Amino acid sequence: MMFNHIIKVPASSTNLGAGFDSLGLALNLYLELQVEESTTKGIKINMTGEGSNELKDVRENLIWKVLQNVFIGEKKTVPNIEISVCNQIPLARGLGSSAAAIVGGLGIFEAITGQELTQEKFFRYALALEDHPDNLCAARFGGFTVSCTSDVGQVSFIQLKIGNPIKILLVVPDIQLPTSQSREVLPNNLGIDDTIFNIQHAALTVAAMASGQFQFLRESLSDKLHQPYRSSLVPGLKEVLELHLENIPGLLGMSLSGAGPSVLCFLDGKSKKIFHQIEGIFNKHGVNCKSFELQIDYFGRTIK
Repeated sequence: MMFNHIIKVPASSTNLGAGFDSLGLALNLYLELQVEESTTKGIKINMTGEGSNELKDVRENLIWKVLQNVFIGEKKTVPNIEISVCNQIPLARGLGSSAAAIVGGLGIFEAITGQELTQEKFFRYALALEDHPDNLCAARFGGFTVSCTSDVGQVSFIQLKIGNPIKILLVVPDIQLPTSQSREVLPNNLGIDDTIFNIQHAALTVAAMASGQFQFLRESLSDKLHQPYRSSLVPGLKEVLELHLENIPGLLGMSLSGAGPSVLCFLDGKSKKIFHQIEGIFNKHGVNCKSFELQIDYFGRTIK
């Protein structure tokens, strides 16, 4: 039987300050995959958009990898398919591009087999390629998500509705920062005072987002686990993140997006002036950047 499906997966921003590997937010930048039955043997992937010139070998593509894993794991024959990829999500910028590819690949499996994966199976296949659930939860289910992993690898998560509408400005420096590199600079141990600080601030971020009391974000988005260390990897990033605690009109709060180097800003006013302040700092350090005015995606992955 011939088939033609479109799978759409949102970008995601995670950590949100102190919520390391736990808090996730789906954003309306998308990875779109159109999958059709093909007369050519195997899986063919055509890419346009962000990263289209960087993934030359199909076997290095996470969509290809997760498709191989799930078809073999579910004891099904890998079909002959052609996948047309249109990607809006910048790669290696802390925006969940890897998670989107994994979630999209699992969506292809569900679309062409008609078999909906249980949450247990979804996370089993997804975590085999990405070992933290925060981006995966936001990309798959949408909205604001809080997740954790048990000692035996079981994922628990809750999807929350944001208490009130909120404006989002995303600033993306023209520098790639792979998550693996960004994790290498993190400390192996954290002191008790810094641990307490992060627990308090992550909890306050969840409460502020869920209740819509966004005035608390200026304080709650502070972090002592990863942002102070990762900010040294990108020229100007430390100075940009220091704007977070300044009383800038219209800026509710700011954090590193995921592993960085992108910066996530929550606003209650116009974004243009705030972007120019951030852009000016990056430019002073020889770094170009671009901005996106975004909204929260509440749908997560969709299949048509």
